[in-house]
Amino acid sequence: MIQRIQTLYLIAAAVLSGLLMTGDLMLLTNNTGTLFSMGFRGLGEADGDPFQPLWPLTVIIAVVPLLALTAIFLYRKRSLQMRLTMMILLLSIGTLILGAYYVYMFDRKLDVTMVWKIKSIFPLVTAILAWLAYRGILKDEMLVKSYDRLR
Repeated sequence: MIQRIQTLYLIAAAVLSGLLMTGDLMLLTNNTGTLFSMGFRGLGEADGDPFQPLWPLTVIIAVVPLLALTAIFLYRKRSLQMRLTMMILLLSIGTLILGAYYVYMFDRKLDVTMVWKIKSIFPLVTAILAWLAYRGILKDEMLVKSYDRLR
């Protein structure tokens, strides 16, 4: 149902996490001036193919928009929709933690400095949107339960 605000939050979360699959998430540069890019496909030189695939990050980035789109169509099963939305929230936070871990490990191995891109904050915004959607679904569930008590 599009008229529910949590559906709009879930659509926005799906779009933002879908945008993570395109382009670079972050650029890294070392002392010699070599530019590395960390993206959906992995870590590699900025203009070349990735030399280090980041499979856990790739899987999480691919699963989050699918879960968000699935949760939109589960409006009749609010408890399952709430669980999926909470999973979106946790996976978005996991994306942040995993990305920070990879940056930390690459910094230790390659002595790099980060060049932040706007896409670096998309998982945080997706987590916030998932939390707002969860609150909206919870309000709907409480409203339905209150109507059941009146009957």
